[in-house]
Amino acid sequence: MKSLKWMAVLLAMALPLAVGCKKEGAEVDDRDDTATSVTEKEKAGVNQPGDLNPVEAQTMIDDVTVGKSVAADGTIAVDQQGDDFAPGDAVNVAMKVGDAPAGSAVRIVWSGPNATKISEETKTVAAGQPNMSFTSGSTASWAKGDYTADIWIGDEKVNTQHFNIVDKSDAGK
Repeated sequence: MKSLKWMAVLLAMALPLAVGCKKEGAEVDDRDDTATSVTEKEKAGVNQPGDLNPVEAQTMIDDVTVGKSVAADGTIAVDQQGDDFAPGDAVNVAMKVGDAPAGSAVRIVWSGPNATKISEETKTVAAGQPNMSFTSGSTASWAKGDYTADIWIGDEKVNTQHFNIVDKSDAGK
C-alpha cells in the first residue's frame, strides 16, 4: 500500500515534465510572421485573424524619430531632429521596420489640438526594407498648438510622437 502511494506521488511529479518535453528535432515557433493588415481599432485577444500580440508589435517598429527632413536611407539625421515646426513646415516621422514581416501595413495618424484627427496614411513594408518614413504634407493651415503622430502596425498602436506648431521664430528649437 505504501509503495502505491509513492508511485502515485512520483507519477504526479513526472507528469508536468512529460508534457513539457518535445520530440527531438521538433522545432517550436510560436512567432506569427504573417503580414499584418491595418485596422481602425485594436482587436481583443491575439487569436483573431489580423490581430497582433502587443509585445510582438512593439518589436517590429523601432527608433521612431520626428524631424525636418529624411535622409536617403529613410532615417532622420540628428541635426534634422526636432519637435517644433512653423506653419507650412513639413513634419517627418521615420522609423526602423526591419523586424516587421514583409507585407505588414504600417499606419500613421496625424492629430491636432484636442485630439482632432487631421489625416492618416498607410504604407506596406517591403521585403528587406530597413526604414520607413511619413511626411505630414502641408501644415500651412495647421493652427499653433500640440500635435501627435500615432504609429500603428496591424491593430496595435506602437508609438506616439508629440510635436508642436509654433511661431516661425520659435521653430527648430
